[in-house]
Amino acid sequence: MSTMVTAHKIAEIAKSHRVSLDYALTFGAACYDAGMVEVLKGVAIEVLAREGSNILASKYTKEKRSIVEEKYEALKSVLNEQERQLLEDFNDEFHDLVYAEAENYFIEGFIQGYRYLKLLSYSGYADYMEE
Repeated sequence: MSTMVTAHKIAEIAKSHRVSLDYALTFGAACYDAGMVEVLKGVAIEVLAREGSNILASKYTKEKRSIVEEKYEALKSVLNEQERQLLEDFNDEFHDLVYAEAENYFIEGFIQGYRYLKLLSYSGYADYMEE
């Protein structure tokens, strides 16, 4: 696991609290990381809510959406009223599921992107990053 806090920072805290460095590194990094993940999840959710409609769909996604819509309409046209309602209910629930999954992927990507930027800042690439 790539942590979001430096070993040096954890060592400083451990020394000031007279805790063994081995224990402090493992426990401190895990606690810090878990806290940062929770903060980043909140930030990612806000970013997605604010800017989610600005995410451009790829050509592949547009093609797949068109195919799904075409097949959906074809299926809907051969169903009776009760079956159509069931299909519509299913479609609503399925869209909710797809949105929830997309949100999860966005959040995970956001966190991994942050980890990557932290890794760059730890590994000497800091000179190439904006401040």
